[in-house]
Amino acid sequence: MRPTLLGQLSRAHVLVVVATCGLLVLATVAGSAVVLRGHQDRILEAIAIEVANGVEVEAAEENYSTVQGAEEYFRESRLEGFRFELLSKDGTVLTSDGKLPGWLPESYDIPVNAKAVTPTLRRGSRGSGSFRGCARWCGADYVLRVISTDVLGRAEVRRFAAVLLFALPLAVVIGAMLGRAVFRRRLAPLGQLEAAAAASTADPGVTLAVEADSREIATLRDAFNGLLSRLGEAFARERRFSQEASHELRTPLAALRARIERLEADGTLNATQRAHAATALHEVDSLDRLIDSLLLLARSESSPLPSTPVNLCDVAREVAGRESALGGAVVRTPEVDAPDEILVRGSEELLVSAVANLVENARKFAGAEARVRIRVAQKGKYATVAVGDDGPGIPASDRERVFERFFRAPTARGVTDGVGLGLAVVRAIALRHRGVVEAGQSDLGGAELTLGIPVLSVDGGDAVTTAADDQDAG
Repeated sequence: MRPTLLGQLSRAHVLVVVATCGLLVLATVAGSAVVLRGHQDRILEAIAIEVANGVEVEAAEENYSTVQGAEEYFRESRLEGFRFELLSKDGTVLTSDGKLPGWLPESYDIPVNAKAVTPTLRRGSRGSGSFRGCARWCGADYVLRVISTDVLGRAEVRRFAAVLLFALPLAVVIGAMLGRAVFRRRLAPLGQLEAAAAASTADPGVTLAVEADSREIATLRDAFNGLLSRLGEAFARERRFSQEASHELRTPLAALRARIERLEADGTLNATQRAHAATALHEVDSLDRLIDSLLLLARSESSPLPSTPVNLCDVAREVAGRESALGGAVVRTPEVDAPDEILVRGSEELLVSAVANLVENARKFAGAEARVRIRVAQKGKYATVAVGDDGPGIPASDRERVFERFFRAPTARGVTDGVGLGLAVVRAIALRHRGVVEAGQSDLGGAELTLGIPVLSVDGGDAVTTAADDQDAG
């Protein structure tokens, strides 16, 4: 099954939302990290300079050694979250103040007079935690280090990042739902256009009356209307030609029939000439039936459809009665299995012609003595007329094509009369009544052709056809 346009747009929208939200989260986290890290580093560098200067001033004013000055200044300038250390040139910690969980002075190195950095873990040492530090010379023989927990490793920062990551799928879901709702609303005119096209016919003047609030939909609607107009004009010309040609052919055919009949009645003809005359008269009959079929086909496709109720059960009984009267004792009377009444809306004349063509088709291929049964029933929202016989049946490969115009199975050519229009007329009448026609296997052993017409509902309206009903009609 092909994907819908709504589904394709929704999937593309989800990809865009995921990419956009992902980039937004990454940019937010990265930007926040840069800002927080830069702010912390500036504070570390400023504190390192201030403490180094303070230790030197404290030692000079109080006449202390640098180590004593550092101890006194560290105690006076203690800061929560920061650790101060005074180291000798060889890296030995001489004095310190402030506690940092996980910090081991002997395990880390910090470059002197560099900007704030992440301390380097010495080889073979073990440390836990994430730290940032800054080192400055304090006098000529000592190094002052200021260390703090890395701001990016703090719990509140990690919680902020977790909240952003958690909000990502939520934003994707909400964005996808909103996008699908917007797409569905914007694509609604396409659904209306599809429904209008399915319900319309290619007749002159027919247009798809669909409101379009976008240029693309309006352009598509206008293109469809133009196509329908051209198709309607072409079909109208074709129907006029069929009707006019059929009417024009009736007069010369009638004259030709009269001449051949007079010729056949001439007593001076020998047997061979009389046989030729009979053959010619038979060919004229075939042409006459062809013209009748063409006229009926044109009328079924173009004439206004009456809105009067028609009892399909009476139609079946009427066709069976005509068949019995015309065939006499030579033809076996069709069986009728029908209730008292099943009503549809349409043309009784066209429906009688359709059922008569089904019976004639069964009789043509099954034979005069064949058993033919007309069964009328209601299946779902369809009233069905099934004509079955005990003849040879229709091959499965030809069951779709038998309703095409002028189609004749290879096995029927040269064996039975006809031009291949009878079942095409039935299909045209079925479509004119918003119905269906199907070919299948009869339980009598031969073929069964089923005509389905929407049943007339209790409130007087036509039943709505669905895909499930199409299956029921078979």
